[in-house]
Amino acid sequence: MKWLERIIGPLPGEKEARAFGVCGIAIALIACGLSLYYGFRGEAFLGRPLGGDFVQFYAAGRVLNQHEPAKLFDPPYFSAVQHEILPSMAATQWLIFGNPPCIAAMFRPLALLTYRQAYCVWLVFSACLYVTGLLLLLRGRWGSTALLLGLSTPMFTLETWIGGQVSVFGFFIFALSVRFFESERYFLAGLVLGFAAYKPSLLVIAAAMFLVARCWRILAGICISASLVVAACFGAAGIDGMRLWLSTLRVFQYMISDEQSILRRTKYVDLNSFFVVLGGLNVVTKTAAFLVVAGAVLALAWTWFQSFGDRRLLWATTIAATLILNVYVPVYDTTILIPAIVLVAASLGDTKELRAWILLFALVPWLTQAAADFLHVQILTIVIAGFSYWIFRRRDSGRLKHSLQ
Repeated sequence: MKWLERIIGPLPGEKEARAFGVCGIAIALIACGLSLYYGFRGEAFLGRPLGGDFVQFYAAGRVLNQHEPAKLFDPPYFSAVQHEILPSMAATQWLIFGNPPCIAAMFRPLALLTYRQAYCVWLVFSACLYVTGLLLLLRGRWGSTALLLGLSTPMFTLETWIGGQVSVFGFFIFALSVRFFESERYFLAGLVLGFAAYKPSLLVIAAAMFLVARCWRILAGICISASLVVAACFGAAGIDGMRLWLSTLRVFQYMISDEQSILRRTKYVDLNSFFVVLGGLNVVTKTAAFLVVAGAVLALAWTWFQSFGDRRLLWATTIAATLILNVYVPVYDTTILIPAIVLVAASLGDTKELRAWILLFALVPWLTQAAADFLHVQILTIVIAGFSYWIFRRRDSGRLKHSLQ
């Protein structure tokens, strides 16, 4: 990382890192306070109504409480429910519910409250779940500075917490799974990880790597918990509801691949979106994304198959690569990078190179949206790709090599 030091000088120390973390948390608390102030007055803050995307989850819980589950996947009806709940939403704003029905079922208790009450409860719950995940990962090994940096990342504070997203579930699942993985309790690691089936894009690459590596204990755990998620979905929506959910997923697939897509690609970090932001959606960008992704997946799978190097570093590489080798990864899902960083630190120690990567992950999320909007470059994707490659190249440098079979 000498090139980075030539640009910015000596890397910041612990005092600077603590100050940066405190400032990030202060910004988040001020933004949350202003969002609540204007939202309780029925006004939008920075163009976003109270709760951001939370309204779709609240509406989903209300639909299950008051109507038949099939209404979840009726876009005009579901949109009408959202606008009834939150009149400050723009008339042209539609939030299509693409999550599995089990997520809607989880919000049924919150939907018994008023929307404002439910959002405040969600703010407290999601913050507690996130902090719990951080404490599970850190376990006092890196002190309060690491906790401050984890708490201050805008991918949680702004995109997930204030934005009302459920990616905190994914973060907690990966955090707990990594905790079990580090203690070599592989069945439990897989059992926890399988609950990420609520969002298949977070699970499919990891499950495939464990399969080619013949990690049977982890796979057994994944199969059990993933089956529970599927059963919960059928219990919440029934066969007809599940059929409609799969049809909704095909709509999202169309939006991803259509040249006139309404998706805001600058809010995504996957390589598919990276090439679209860079050069538009056309044959060239589609081909480039396919070739890069296919090559990376094959290289990763071959390494897992041969079981080269420290499995903790391979698992960290896979977690990071999951974010860019998918076709649909919003920025708020990048909080799972924190478990990957913890795995790397546990294996390689507190090196200057790792500190440089942590610095990049602390700074880049604050800049990446502007770069994507105005420069047509999603720099966070580049940083994640570089980090994944850096870990991959050091898989033989870990302190511990062990079998997962």
